[in-house]
Amino acid sequence: MKISSAGPTVPGCRQTLLALLFIFTVGALAAEKKPAKNAAEPKNEPPVLMSRTGGGDIWADVKELTAAANKGNPKARAQLGEMLLRGDPVHKVVQDRPQAIALLEQAARAGEASAAFRIGMLLDDGDVISQDRTRALAYFRAAAAGGAKEAYFNIGAAYAGGRGVKPDLAEALGWLILAGRQGADPGAEQALRARLEAQRRWELIALGERRSREIEGEIAERKVVDLLPPPAPLAFATASPTAPKPVSK
Repeated sequence: MKISSAGPTVPGCRQTLLALLFIFTVGALAAEKKPAKNAAEPKNEPPVLMSRTGGGDIWADVKELTAAANKGNPKARAQLGEMLLRGDPVHKVVQDRPQAIALLEQAARAGEASAAFRIGMLLDDGDVISQDRTRALAYFRAAAAGGAKEAYFNIGAAYAGGRGVKPDLAEALGWLILAGRQGADPGAEQALRARLEAQRRWELIALGERRSREIEGEIAERKVVDLLPPPAPLAFATASPTAPKPVSK
């Protein structure tokens, strides 16, 4: 079975429609509620999306994929890291989260946008590695510079709900406008516009539209590696018995 760098489908991945629920259930868009651990589908979180950018390379099997990762191929490292993060019974890949994080971080530092986005999601969720939403936002910005439409979307959601950053509805609208231009679901942008219109906050709408143009120019001049936060250890949310394995450069 061939393995594509586009990445496998992730079971249970929450859909873009959650953005709409997020905008309306977050209250004043500045307060954040911590979801219950066993909540079936938390409605006050920004959507969890997987990047599908950076495809193209195809490997015949895990052995070939691993060889490419060991040679430093960023897409191979991102794909192998994703497989190790969850475990992949189809390809007989045993879960190894420390090694997965190491590979994803190496891929991100080499400019792979999908890896930067994935690290951002892990930091935002706080389930695998310790939660740090401010740092997550930096990884999302880096992923956006690499063209990950979901990164634009999640940055907008972060500014709307104050996740890792002070709430800023104009900034949120600017990022959501760009997410829509990248092909993301426009529901969140439409919902935020409707809310601002209902509040007669025309100045925020105008500022958001202006910010979308400014952000587009800012991002166009940057690369993934330009916007990553300084390297730092990514602490695991719970103790792991497995230490990261070295990967040859």
